[in-house]
Amino acid sequence: MESPWIIVTGASRGIGLAVARELLRDAAFRVVAVARDEAALKAAFGGSAGVQVVVQDVTDAGAGERLAELCPAAWGLVNNAGLAESAPLKQTDDDLLRRHMELNFYAPMRLTRALVAKGVRRVVNLCSTAALTGYPYVSAYAASKHALLGATRSLAREFAAKGVTFNAVCPGYVRTEMFERTLENIAAKTGLDRAGAESKLAQLSPQGRVFEPGEVAALVRYLLGPQAAGINGQALSIDGGEVAH
Repeated sequence: MESPWIIVTGASRGIGLAVARELLRDAAFRVVAVARDEAALKAAFGGSAGVQVVVQDVTDAGAGERLAELCPAAWGLVNNAGLAESAPLKQTDDDLLRRHMELNFYAPMRLTRALVAKGVRRVVNLCSTAALTGYPYVSAYAASKHALLGATRSLAREFAAKGVTFNAVCPGYVRTEMFERTLENIAAKTGLDRAGAESKLAQLSPQGRVFEPGEVAALVRYLLGPQAAGINGQALSIDGGEVAH
């Protein structure tokens, strides 16, 4: 039996790249690696077995239909591509709101709609602890992730009897390129050096640390497998207990 296909968006770097590599380990899955940056995709996956590279802006209206045509037998979808920018309320203009909602909510909803119609059975949405609690200066980001989590829970109930599962993975701060930009932002605004900025963010977790992409990838892989058939509509945090409830 051939390994099932999983579509991973934002697969050229960060959590998306870690997820794709984890899925390819032991040839457990085959991966459709989706991103806008063709050079980054080729650098990450050039020559890799079991990978189909697709250069696609997921905010394009027809992205879902295109992916459904390219991979009509996909088993799973990992909606990972995302945007995270910070701003105080007075600088949170319509453009900032629109860009966050377009990439973090509308795009995954369009992809999900098109691909579930073609037979996808597992949907994993990369959310954030910002979908579960409040942080200052990220109202646009938090709103978009709250929206995605709400849709995840609703769709889980809508499709439960059909055996399709929807879950959200909600990490705290993860060591990625996005995290590095956050550190630079904090350093620029506060005068802290990089180490001080990282320490400040690590303290948000009771474990006092920043998390690794591989930790997130391992959970995503589990949720895509047959052993996770009963896990549905859940928001699973990787945060060391920060939002424990």
